[in-house]
Amino acid sequence: MKITDIHAHYDDARFENDVHEILPELFDKYANTIIGAATSIESCKRQIALAERYDRFYACVGIHPENAKKIEDIENTVNELEKMLLHPKTVAIGEIGLDYYWEDYPDRETQKAYFRAQLSLAMKTGYPVVVHDREAHGDCLEIAREYRGVKGVFHSFSGSAEMARELVDLGWYISFSGVVTFKNARKTVEAAQVVPIDRILTETDAPYLTPHPFRGQRNDSHYVSLIVEKLAEIKGVSPDEMAEQVEKNAKELFGKLV
Repeated sequence: MKITDIHAHYDDARFENDVHEILPELFDKYANTIIGAATSIESCKRQIALAERYDRFYACVGIHPENAKKIEDIENTVNELEKMLLHPKTVAIGEIGLDYYWEDYPDRETQKAYFRAQLSLAMKTGYPVVVHDREAHGDCLEIAREYRGVKGVFHSFSGSAEMARELVDLGWYISFSGVVTFKNARKTVEAAQVVPIDRILTETDAPYLTPHPFRGQRNDSHYVSLIVEKLAEIKGVSPDEMAEQVEKNAKELFGKLV
C-alpha cells in the first residue's frame, strides 16, 4: 500500500539534519505523493525547493495565521504568493486560516484579514486552499460560506460531524491526521463517519500529530498507513481501497498531481 500525504512540514527544523535521507526512502517504500504545506514566505520558498528536488513532492504556498503580522503587508504578500503559484509544482494556497488557541498569535481581525485575502486569491486564480482551523470553527465556517466558489480542504479536521457535513455540502474535502487514531478522538471519528469516502484525504502534519501507538515521536509520511487503516475500519473498506480512493481524491482536488 502506497500512501498520499497531503500535508507535511519537511522544512521544519526537526528535519533539518536528515530530510534528504528521509524523503528518498519514503518515496521508495511508502509514498505516492507528499505535499508540503507552507507557513510563511520563506517556508513557501523551502517547500518549492523540495518540490524541485523530488518528483512526487509538491508545494503549497500560503501564510499561516501565526504569521499574519501586519494588515498593511497583505497586498504585497498576496502578490508574492500569486507569483509562486506559477511554479509548475505549486498545487494549492496553504496553509491558511484561523488559530484562536495560542494567546500570543496575531489578533483575530488580523488573522481574518489574511484568511480572506488568500481566499480571494484562490477565487482569482482557481487554486484550491488548505485551511488551518484551531479553536476557530465558527469563524472558519462563516468565512468558508462567504467564498462559495473556492474549493479546498480543512486539514487535520477537528470540528464536529455537523460542521463536516456542511463543509462537504459546500464542496470541501476533509483531511484526517493521526488524531483520528487517538484513544480520545471520539469527535474526530464521528466526523469521519459522516464524510463521504470520495471527500476524505489523509495527512501527517509531520513532524506533528504522530498516530497511536507512536504518539510523541517525530512524525513522517510512512505513518499515514496507520491513518488509512483507521479510516478503512471506520468506512468499512479495505486499507488498499481506502488508500486508492484517497489518491484519487487528492488528484481531483490538486489538479497538478501525477
